[in-house]
Amino acid sequence: MCRFSSQILIKMDIKSIKQIVNSDLPIDYQEKAILSILANDKKVIPYIMEILENERRQNKELLLDTNMELSRALITLNADAKGKKAMKEQTDFVVGEIKKHYLKWKDYIKCCFNVQGLP
Repeated sequence: MCRFSSQILIKMDIKSIKQIVNSDLPIDYQEKAILSILANDKKVIPYIMEILENERRQNKELLLDTNMELSRALITLNADAKGKKAMKEQTDFVVGEIKKHYLKWKDYIKCCFNVQGLP
């Protein structure tokens, strides 16, 4: 037994992963093979936890932003519906903010209708 065996660091084998990805193996075999390689990396769990934390933070931000824009739209529409006649500037501001929201989160959400200035 090697006297340094407890100090051996197993690193992610990128070359093997690249070979698997570029192979003609069926996707399910590729996935299992890649997961097998990742399972040998001591750092994979912290990396995955970091990825999950970033995703959770981004999802929370998206929900908070969406809630703000829906709330703003509701207040504006509600004021107009009650006959208080929302000012044109208020309406234009809310529309602009909603468009900014859709553009900011374009990779995650999109307007259900065809609106000029939105993807």
